[in-house]
Amino acid sequence: MTEAAKPRRVRLIDLENPFIESLEGMTELLLIRHGEQQIHANMPMGDVVDAPLSDLGREQARVVGERLATVAVHAVHCSPLSRARVTAGEIAGHHGLEPVVHEGLREIEQFQKAPQHLGVIDHYGAERFVELMREQNRTGLDSIWPDAEDVPAFRRRVTGAIAEIAEANRGRRVVVACHAGVINHFLAEALSSSVDQMFPLHHTSITTVRVDGDRQAVLSVNDFAHVHAVQSSRNDLNG
Repeated sequence: MTEAAKPRRVRLIDLENPFIESLEGMTELLLIRHGEQQIHANMPMGDVVDAPLSDLGREQARVVGERLATVAVHAVHCSPLSRARVTAGEIAGHHGLEPVVHEGLREIEQFQKAPQHLGVIDHYGAERFVELMREQNRTGLDSIWPDAEDVPAFRRRVTGAIAEIAEANRGRRVVVACHAGVINHFLAEALSSSVDQMFPLHHTSITTVRVDGDRQAVLSVNDFAHVHAVQSSRNDLNG
């Protein structure tokens, strides 16, 4: 068989190559957790859902925007919740883009079935609330919360939303400004993990994933080097 007649080997897209020169045929997702939100002890559960950014959270959003200012970003998508929209806006502004709001990127509501006018301590009691927090930290499962929204349905929603964004943006790098629960459930699905909350994602951390159809490659998780410019300690209440 001559060289010309030899069958050509079809090479799969190298999703895991960090030095890749072209994104042709794939989508690079920069999954970014929002900046720190302003919450306080025993805050009414209904107010927790869409708590705004704190002063520190706005600074975190600003510096992640500056960090990505020199990176080629082709689109910015975000959750409809204000903390994600403001974070997305800080990034999009450097690229002349408008964030696209996607309802499927909303955070999991751990207190969805609880009385929304009550604080978490009023509803669960301080001791029980601490027990639930510790149990979730130990197991990584969102189903620990008795009033949470349907967890399998949440995972289907967020993985479907991100898959839709990836498919619509082949050959492009896309910022997805969303939430720790959204990112963790997407990673759990990509890594075939039964744990819901695999990683303690810092506010405005960057998690990079490449997608080609039903193939995903996780390149990096929880990169928050940029916040050291504005943050030297952790707020235990906000995480």
